[in-house]
Amino acid sequence: MDLTAEGYDLAIRLGTLPDSRLVARKLEEAPLCLVAAPSYLRQHGEPHALAALENHRCLPFIMPSSGRIARWSLCEEGKPVEWTPKGQIQVSDDILGVISLAVSGAGICQTYDFIARPFMENGLLTEILRQTRGRTRPFSLLYAPHKSLSSACEAFIRFMQQATG
Repeated sequence: MDLTAEGYDLAIRLGTLPDSRLVARKLEEAPLCLVAAPSYLRQHGEPHALAALENHRCLPFIMPSSGRIARWSLCEEGKPVEWTPKGQIQVSDDILGVISLAVSGAGICQTYDFIARPFMENGLLTEILRQTRGRTRPFSLLYAPHKSLSSACEAFIRFMQQATG
């Protein structure tokens, strides 16, 4: 997407950014976690090893840009692992739909800590396989360097840097 051509002042992007003429301010390296509803875990048991996920209902997210299943970024024995979830229920275009399915007890999903935290605090989701933690994905704030930013945009940039700082 060309921010300036499409009339946007700012964008928040996930992932490694390609070289571009935009200014990128890294907001955070967002930690990932695996979660499931307590009802799912009571009915199907809790997996205690990465290999055990093969015998569970996992909730894959389909990347809208490619139509492919988003791989789960995990760690096993301290080493990065990419694992492709296989599931009969697949969601595309709405990552929060995956969370809703997990909350309803439909299966296990991978999400960001900042998304899962409120659900875990309310007892709606439980983190599983904590030993697979350790992977993160970067979020960055982008804007055109030559564009004169409004005071509202500048305030938003400062707020985001402080909030994620």
